[in-house]
Amino acid sequence: MPRVFSYRNYGVYVLDERGSPHHLPHAHVKHRGRRVASVFLVSLEVFNAIERLPPDLVRMIASEQSALLEAWEELNDDT
Repeated sequence: MPRVFSYRNYGVYVLDERGSPHHLPHAHVKHRGRRVASVFLVSLEVFNAIERLPPDLVRMIASEQSALLEAWEELNDDT
């Protein structure tokens, strides 16, 4: 699972889902290596959250939305 960027003790990752049922484009957020939430990349809705994400991290994810979507497309291009 490649890390797209880091922020403080958080990492934001996208996953190669080729060959498995496709979900909506999303990223996984880890805090010190432990998955704490997922974020839909189009709507920026947080889901499967184990803990509340800091507002500044959510803003950073929004500012990196294009890079995250690009990483998702690269990893999940079925062509």
